[in-house]
Amino acid sequence: MRLHTLELQAFGPYAAPQRVDFDRLAGSGLFLLEGPTGAGKSTVLDAVTYALYGGLAGEEAAPDRLRSHFAGPADEPSVTLEFSLAGTRYRIRRVPEHKRPKKRGEGLTLVAAQVHLARQQAGAWSSLTSNKAEAGELITELVGLNREQFTQVMLLPQGEFARFLRAGDDDRRELLTKLFGTQLYDRITSELERRRTEAGREREQAGQRVADAVSAAGEAAGLDTADRADLLALPAAERATRLKEISEELATRTAVTADGLAVAGAALRSAVTADEQARATAERMGRLVAAVAAHRDHEAGRDDHEQRLAGLAAARRAEPVRPLLAGLADADAGVTAATAEVADARAGLAGLTGPAALAAACPLDGVAALTELTAPGTGGRAAVTAWAEAADRVAAGLQHLADQEAGVAGLAGVLAGLEQAAETAAGRVAALEEARSDLPARITQLDGECQQARLAAAGLGALAAQREALLEQRDAASQAAELEPQLAAAWAALQQAIDTHQARVDEHQALLDTRLSEMAAELAAQIAEGGPCPVCGSTEHPAPACASTGPVSADDVAGAAARRDEAEEVRAGLDAEHTGLAQQVAVCTAQAGGRSAGELAAEAEALKAQIAAAERAADEEATLADELAAARGQQETSAADLRDAEKEANRMAAQAHVAGDHLAALRADLAAAAGEAGSVAARQQGLRDAAAAGRELARALDGLAAALATQVTARQRAEREAASQGFGSLTAAQAAVLAPGAQAALADEVESWASTLAALAAAVAASDLAGLDPGQAAQVGEAAAAAARALAQAQQAEQEVRQAHTEAAGRADRLRDRLAEVTAAEESLDRLVTATEPVIWLTGLAKGTDGHKRVSLTTYVLRHWFAQVVAAANVRLATMSAGRYELKRTDEGSTKRERSGLTLAVTDRYTGEDRSPASLSGGETFYTSLALALGLADVVRADAGGVDLDTLFIDEGFGSLDADTLDQVMAVIDDLRDRGRVVGIVSHVAELKDRVPERLEVRRLPDGSSAVRIVA
Repeated sequence: MRLHTLELQAFGPYAAPQRVDFDRLAGSGLFLLEGPTGAGKSTVLDAVTYALYGGLAGEEAAPDRLRSHFAGPADEPSVTLEFSLAGTRYRIRRVPEHKRPKKRGEGLTLVAAQVHLARQQAGAWSSLTSNKAEAGELITELVGLNREQFTQVMLLPQGEFARFLRAGDDDRRELLTKLFGTQLYDRITSELERRRTEAGREREQAGQRVADAVSAAGEAAGLDTADRADLLALPAAERATRLKEISEELATRTAVTADGLAVAGAALRSAVTADEQARATAERMGRLVAAVAAHRDHEAGRDDHEQRLAGLAAARRAEPVRPLLAGLADADAGVTAATAEVADARAGLAGLTGPAALAAACPLDGVAALTELTAPGTGGRAAVTAWAEAADRVAAGLQHLADQEAGVAGLAGVLAGLEQAAETAAGRVAALEEARSDLPARITQLDGECQQARLAAAGLGALAAQREALLEQRDAASQAAELEPQLAAAWAALQQAIDTHQARVDEHQALLDTRLSEMAAELAAQIAEGGPCPVCGSTEHPAPACASTGPVSADDVAGAAARRDEAEEVRAGLDAEHTGLAQQVAVCTAQAGGRSAGELAAEAEALKAQIAAAERAADEEATLADELAAARGQQETSAADLRDAEKEANRMAAQAHVAGDHLAALRADLAAAAGEAGSVAARQQGLRDAAAAGRELARALDGLAAALATQVTARQRAEREAASQGFGSLTAAQAAVLAPGAQAALADEVESWASTLAALAAAVAASDLAGLDPGQAAQVGEAAAAAARALAQAQQAEQEVRQAHTEAAGRADRLRDRLAEVTAAEESLDRLVTATEPVIWLTGLAKGTDGHKRVSLTTYVLRHWFAQVVAAANVRLATMSAGRYELKRTDEGSTKRERSGLTLAVTDRYTGEDRSPASLSGGETFYTSLALALGLADVVRADAGGVDLDTLFIDEGFGSLDADTLDQVMAVIDDLRDRGRVVGIVSHVAELKDRVPERLEVRRLPDGSSAVRIVA
């Protein structure tokens, strides 16, 4: 993973936007992030971590470091990071949760955190996700590390590893668990513990089921609580023997009670026979005694029977009088009803003719005496009728005023409308006056806005030309970017051609040198024995030259020269091609002004927005000019409109005044006609109600006269018929009358008494009671009671024997069933113990409570990883400490928990003794912690699948090192730059500025915020 750029805004101490170009800092593979304490060096690392994972690098970093306290309230905090993974470039932007001013009103509103992850494809950015959870999962998957692993592998935070070096076992265990994911082994151990607990619970439940089955067997056998407890306390074998003995005892008891039940059954049958005979005799004697008593009691009611006979004869004589009495009763009811109607009518009339109503509704003389004329027999019906007709005439005379009164509401509405219209007209006059006064200011405002829009639109042509130039530069930058791979390929081909040409030159030179060196041997081979030397002419050849290698001919040298020339031509052609591409790239780069296509495109896009704003300003200028012309025209016509509105307001006010006078005069006339009634309609309705009440009283008087005549006739007919049937008066006949139902009921009573008397006499003389003497009833009852007592005793004895037999047999059956349950429960417990034994044993091993070494599974795995970390750390610690110190994992500790194999000791080779990390000096602690951090990073990276991190930051205190130790530490850091890795050192040590040429400087600004600057 390689970092390219980091952009900050309103983040930490950086209020203004900042941009860190890591590519510029990566020239030598080592750069320094320096600045005064507290200026914001570690904030750069926090920003990298926050951009990737949404959290800060340091464990103790506070969340309030996210938003800058120096930025303005409306400034949005953000972090944007570009990085590469496996040749693919990514960009992630995060905005932390923050508060900004509300767009409307006062106060602040909370803005939620945001994230956007994009990937570069074919020179363009394509969005991957804007979901926080999904972005976190993608980053972890792409990088191959979670946040904890990333901060331990790529960002070595200030002070974190000195803390890790001196940490206790628990803290070290927590960190190693996070980094190496040993939570799996904790989960395995927890799952085994859960299964062991479940197995123990199941064993306990199975054992309880055995105990419940044994207890149920003892209860079935009839054992008491103490005996059942003793039975449960017995071992399984003894318990089985005891249960067998109890079963045999119950079988014996069942057989004995079966014999006793047979004897008790025979005795019970004899007692049943004797009891049945005694009860039959007692029953017949009881019937005889009851029949005699009933006959005697019935005969005592003979006097009442004779009275009923006399009453029945009188009712039959009064039967012709009964319908005439009913007619008389109806006539009496008619008189009562008619009298009530007359009273109601008089009351209604009296209610209508009270003192106030009488004066208003009854102008006739003599009305106060009207109710006296309505008394029965006074002949006042004609006077009442005349009075009602007079009231109707007065009501009819008020009709025209009632009609006018009904229209008063409409006239009032018309008046209200006229008054509203007058008010509206007056309001329009006021509005026109106000609008006329506002027009000068409106015209001035529109004129100023029109001029501003004209100025904003004036730069449209220049902006368009500037954007066109930027687009041309962008095209040139894009072309340069497209030529860069071709230029690199041409350069690689040229380098290969140069190497090939040089090899061909070397080959030709070597063959030529060999040819020259071997020329003497070739001449020597041509000398004949005794012949002259072709060089010196001597005939003696004491030491002729011999070829040291194979012969090299002139053709071999010529062939090498041809290959050399051919390679030179290829080199020249590739050199020309590379030079041409380089010139094209230089031209395009110059045209682009040395800027990237993305920057130029972004600037062109920004100009596009400015052009759009200028175009909108041009459109607004035309609109504002139209509004200005309209305002000036309105100013010219407003005076005429105001005069017309004033005329209309005066006219409407006059109409409203006339309508108000007319309505007031009408209301005065109506009030005079209404009088005390309140309204003309009320007075007219009162007269009509009084006339109706008078007519109702006349009708009630007619009804009363008719009812009285009918009553007299009915009474005379009833009296004549009663005398003809022998009754001395109408009252005596009326007393003897019975309704048909009552008369029939009385006849039934007479007949029923006679028939009951005959039946009782027959019961006393029944044939099955012959020979019985009612005087012997007591002796017969005593004999029946004695037989019943004997039967009860026999039944009780048989029941007791039967209950004992049933109880013994039931206990034997229940015990047999319970014994089967005991056997099943014991077998189930045995199977469960066998099945759960492995998980209980394995849990003990995983938790470290069983086994030879008694080490838990998680501790065993952590020991393995920690041993690898210590081994990797010692490789670098040997260099940093000049071979003096070596880290050592130890099982020693002051407590049992500290003897888990995660304790560190430092072996001092000068003294040969082991020391505690806490005994190291500041500088020794620093480079020992750094070695441990680098070792842990190597192991974590390897465990994460060989994650390749091309950028590494070390945020530690180099100021604690002397010059020699600093050289040794820097040598180790130099080794970290292999395979193109870039290492960033976070420090304010001045000596490092001389050692590291590339620097990212962090400086305080006068306002207290910070800014960064690249020195490369």
